[in-house]
Amino acid sequence: MGSRIVKLDMKDRKLLYELDINSRLSAAQLARKVGISKQGCTFKINNLVRKGVITSFPTVMNIALMGYLSFRLYFKLIDISPEEEEEFRRYLINHRDVPWLVGCEGAWDYIMVVFPPDFGSFEKFMEEFNNRFGRFIEKKDIALVTAAHHFRCGYLLGEKKDIPPMIYAGQPKKVERLDYTEKSTLVLLSKNARIPLVKIARTLGIAPKAAAYRIEKLKKLNIIEGFTVTVDLEKVGFERYKVFVRTKNMSEEREKSFMHYSGKHPYTLYYSKSIGANDVELEFILRDSRQLREIIADIRKRFGGIIKSYEILKIYREFKLNYYPSGRVHTDTEKEGKL
Repeated sequence: MGSRIVKLDMKDRKLLYELDINSRLSAAQLARKVGISKQGCTFKINNLVRKGVITSFPTVMNIALMGYLSFRLYFKLIDISPEEEEEFRRYLINHRDVPWLVGCEGAWDYIMVVFPPDFGSFEKFMEEFNNRFGRFIEKKDIALVTAAHHFRCGYLLGEKKDIPPMIYAGQPKKVERLDYTEKSTLVLLSKNARIPLVKIARTLGIAPKAAAYRIEKLKKLNIIEGFTVTVDLEKVGFERYKVFVRTKNMSEEREKSFMHYSGKHPYTLYYSKSIGANDVELEFILRDSRQLREIIADIRKRFGGIIKSYEILKIYREFKLNYYPSGRVHTDTEKEGKL
């Protein structure tokens, strides 16, 4: 049996939706948007965290602007005991170069993302990983992500505002060089987008105004793309699916149309392009597989001319999400013992 579903009222749903748009808003700002008191807003957020509905407040960052590549890896395991599989997960959850890990049902057992600064670092990561767990890998695949868009998802309301996507991977026009304080700020925000400004300032030994200035600078540089929320979908009666798409006859105009459709759809979470076995990957948050079939049918009807084939995968759990490539960027920060 799965987790017990937590009953949400409309105010809860609206609050989660607004947190998905900007989880760094104050309780007073969120309260005005939802139509409740500040105290009521604070109570609801704390209650949703306590019940395990809200699992984290991630900060979405454009890692390409910091000079990082994005690889997605897919694994099917074989001859692995539950204890060994737990060790496998723990290794990846704790690995400094792995920002994202999910468990799946279907063609793959696990999908993870690696943010290396260069191909040599990625090769080293793969060598260490294969030496440790290669005997358990029945098959694997690798994709180099060339564009990745994180959409605000309106699954709780069945609709969403027209807001530009948050971009976290791709080819930047230039790589931004960050100083110690800016990197340290990202470390703190990556762990909790709602961390109070005074706590950031106190941790870094700077004035609150200076901390606020750094955050605004990182937002203007588009390194910080947004502040969002993650939800235990099983506890609110939803499921997460990934759709792998192989395309044909794709043009720039058709691609824009497909991406626009995906971004407008209230149930779309991600749209990404990659060099690998598949050209496009979509992720949806849905009530069930029946709703997924309806969406797939609509996509095939609208974009059949560019879709060669597709595969579906269910994501049953997100084990890790942290957009900040902490492997090497803030090594000096940690050595100084400030974070």
